[in-house]
Amino acid sequence: MIEINNLLVKYKTTEIKFDDYKFMKNKVSVISGRNGSGKTTLLKSLSSLIEYEGNVSVNGEITYNSQEPVLFNRTAYENIIYPLIIRKLDVTLYQKTIKEYSEVLDIKHLLDKNALKLSSGEKMKVSIIRSIIFNPDIVLLDEPTTHLDLESINELSILIKKLKNKITFIIVSHNKTFLDELKDEEYKLGGNHVYSEIN
Repeated sequence: MIEINNLLVKYKTTEIKFDDYKFMKNKVSVISGRNGSGKTTLLKSLSSLIEYEGNVSVNGEITYNSQEPVLFNRTAYENIIYPLIIRKLDVTLYQKTIKEYSEVLDIKHLLDKNALKLSSGEKMKVSIIRSIIFNPDIVLLDEPTTHLDLESINELSILIKKLKNKITFIIVSHNKTFLDELKDEEYKLGGNHVYSEIN
């Protein structure tokens, strides 16, 4: 579970205040709101990637998957196992899972390819698997469907549904069909939410 209270993020010319909220465990929560309302800012705050005021209480390990994944100049497979290596986990114990996830997202045939030479959609798939392979408690997905075609979006939906009994997903996406199919709850940025200019 994640709980936010009095959350405020200040930039040079603006500040964004968020309504108090609880993201429940083992649910797919979606964050909605107009462009510039702070969706990505909220995800980065939850994962402590930016400074904020107020309180963010996170129960468990959390990982953030950017809308523009940063991959290493290594194979797709080596990118996927990176979080296992830095956590000193036994990579051999995850081979079946890597195979399963890569089959669902249809990139099994790409695991030996250089990740930097993949298409934008393929890079996103590699990044998503890298985000979930070590079984974090919470996964934040920022615009995961941006570079995906309809078939790939359906594949991602299948994977998330498969995993949500053990991973809490919080998703930002402009793809309403994708969100409506997955969401258990929705946190709307608007109403009492404050977006103000700093003079």
